[in-house]
Amino acid sequence: MRVAGAMLSAVLLVLAGCMPTPVPLTGALLVLQASCASPCTYWFEYWADGTTRIAITPDRRSAGGEISETISGLAPDTVYRTRFCSADFCAGVSGAPSLPGVIPDPGDLSATRNYRTAGPGTVATTDLGRPLSEADTATRPISRDGGLSAAWSATESLWLFGDTSQRNGPVFLAGTTAAGGAYARGSVPTGLREVPTPPAAHPSGQTGPAPFLPAPQGLRADAQQTCDGFDRYAASWPLGLARLPGKDQLLIVYAETCVISQTRMPLQRLVLAVYDPVANQFLSSATPFAAVPLEAGLPAAQQLGSPVFGGDGHLYLYANDVETGDILMARVGADPASWADAANYRWWNGQWTPNPAEAVSVAAVPFAGSVQVADYTATGSHRFAMVVLTGFGVGGFQVLEASSPAGPWTPTVAGRVPDPCSPVGYGCYALHGHAELSTDDRLLFSWYSPTDLDGFAHLRVGSVPW
Repeated sequence: MRVAGAMLSAVLLVLAGCMPTPVPLTGALLVLQASCASPCTYWFEYWADGTTRIAITPDRRSAGGEISETISGLAPDTVYRTRFCSADFCAGVSGAPSLPGVIPDPGDLSATRNYRTAGPGTVATTDLGRPLSEADTATRPISRDGGLSAAWSATESLWLFGDTSQRNGPVFLAGTTAAGGAYARGSVPTGLREVPTPPAAHPSGQTGPAPFLPAPQGLRADAQQTCDGFDRYAASWPLGLARLPGKDQLLIVYAETCVISQTRMPLQRLVLAVYDPVANQFLSSATPFAAVPLEAGLPAAQQLGSPVFGGDGHLYLYANDVETGDILMARVGADPASWADAANYRWWNGQWTPNPAEAVSVAAVPFAGSVQVADYTATGSHRFAMVVLTGFGVGGFQVLEASSPAGPWTPTVAGRVPDPCSPVGYGCYALHGHAELSTDDRLLFSWYSPTDLDGFAHLRVGSVPW
C-alpha cells in the first residue's frame, strides 16, 4: 500500500514494563516498520478508547527502517488505540487509510492498533488482530465464539469455533465450525480454510462455514422435553483438542449441550473423538460420561476438556467449577480404549481417586470462569500453561505454569484483554491460549470481542509477555 510516498509494510506494538509491578505502566514503546521512497515526516496519534481527544507525538523524519516512539502519561488498566500517520494518511492494523486528526470507526477494532496498559497486579496486553479464514471477508464477515486451536503438523493447525453466523451467508450455525491452515509463531492466521462437514473432501475456495462436529441426538430439556424447539437447541461445543503423539491426528474433546437459555446450558454428554485433518474424517468416537438424567447435566468434575498428553502413558484433562471456582484435574490412559471407559478415569485430590466427587482444586485462583491448558514445550523455556478466565465479561485472566501436566501450578502473569469489552450479551469471554502461535517471550491468546465489527462481534488475538 503506497500512500504519500510511504510504504507501510507492518505495524507492531511492543509494550514496555513487561513484568508485574505495583507501579502501573503509564507508557508504551510504539514500533513500526516502514520504507519511504524519500525522507518522510511521520508521527503517532493515540487516544483512550471511548474518548475523542487525540494525542499526537512530535513530528519525526525518517528514510525508513524501524521507527519507534515512546509515549507516557497514560492511565493504568486502560485500552488505548493508536495509529501511524504520515503526511496525509493514517493507518492501523488493516483497512483503508484514514485522515489525520479524525478518529476512525470506533466499532472496527482493526482500524487501529490497540493495547491495554498495566494495572495493579496486571501486565500490559497487545491486540494483534482478527484470525480470519478465506471465507471471512469484508462483505461476508463471520461472527463466532470458541476459538480453540492446535497444530497437527509442523506447519498446519486446526481451529474449532462455537456458534457461528455469517453476514450474507449462513445466518446461524449451532454448535461447532472449523477452519485450518498454516500458522506462524507470533502471528495471527488470516488465511485459514473453512472445513466442510466431515467426511466431505476439502473443497477449494469454500465461501462459508459449515457444521463440523456431529449433531447431538436425544438431548433433553426440562421435564423430559426434547431439546429441539423454537426456544432451545442442541449443540456440540468444543472443550479442547491436542495432537496425538507421533501422529498427524487430533484428539477433540467436546460436550453435547442443550441450550435452554442464556444462563442454562447443561452439558449432558462428554465425547472424545480422534480426527484426521487430512482426510477430514473422524476415526473413532467415545462417550465416557453421560448425565443421569440427561437434563440434570454432568457434574463439574466430568465436564473435562483441555486434553494434554503427558508422555507418561496418561492423558490429562481439566475442568472448572463456576460455583466454587475450583480447577479440577483428571487423567486416564492415553489410548482410545482407555479413555472410552469411565471406570478408568482418576481425579486428583492429593492422590488419584476414582471418585470425581472427591476431586479438589489444583490451583488457587479467586474465580475460574473457564480454564484451558496446553503443552507449550515447543516455545522454548515454557512447558505447560493454564489460562484461567478470572473476570467474566471483562476479560481478566491469570496464567499458571507447570513443568508437568500434573502440576504443581504456579501463577505467573495476569492481565486483561486489550478490548473495551462492551457489556453486550456476555461481554468478553472465550479466552484461550494458543501454544502453536506463542513464542518464548509472548503468550498469544484469543477472545470473543462483542465490540468488534460494530457489534457484529469477532474473535481477536492478543499477546502478553511471559
